[in-house]
Amino acid sequence: MVDFSASIAEFAVRQAERAAQTDIEIQHLKGVIVPALQTTGIARVEIRFDGCGDSGAVEECVCYNVAGAAVPCPEVTVEPFRGLDAEAHHEAEHPTLALALESLTYLALERHYPGWEINDGAYGALLIEAAKANVILDCSLRFTATDDHSTEL
Repeated sequence: MVDFSASIAEFAVRQAERAAQTDIEIQHLKGVIVPALQTTGIARVEIRFDGCGDSGAVEECVCYNVAGAAVPCPEVTVEPFRGLDAEAHHEAEHPTLALALESLTYLALERHYPGWEINDGAYGALLIEAAKANVILDCSLRFTATDDHSTEL
C-alpha cells in the first residue's frame, strides 16, 4: 500500500529543494547580468513573455540605453552558473547576455508563478533597471470565470 502522507512529504521536500536551487540561480544571474548591462551602457531591459494553452515563451527582449532609445542586446557573455558541483560544470560555456536574460525570466516565472503557461496563461514582463540593480517581475494571470445563478420561480 502506498503511504500518501510520506509521498506528499517527500514531494514537499523536493519542491523546497528546487525552490532553493532556483533562488540561488536567480541570484547568480542577477549578479552577472546587472554588471554586464552597466558596463555596456544599457540602462533598462524589458523582457516580455506570454503563455496560454499549455505553452508559453519569452516573446521579446528590448534593451534601452541611458537616453531611452531601444538598442540591440550587447553581444557579451556572462559567467555561467556552476551550482554546488563546480567540478561537473567546469567546462560550461559562458552564456550570452541575451540567453542569461531569457533564463532569468523563465526561472523567475517558474519560482513565483508556476503554471504561468497553463490554461488561460499569463503575460507580463521582467523589468531590469541597471543603475539601481532592480529586477521586477510583472505578471498578469488570465483566468476564465463564470457567474452562475439559479432562480426558483
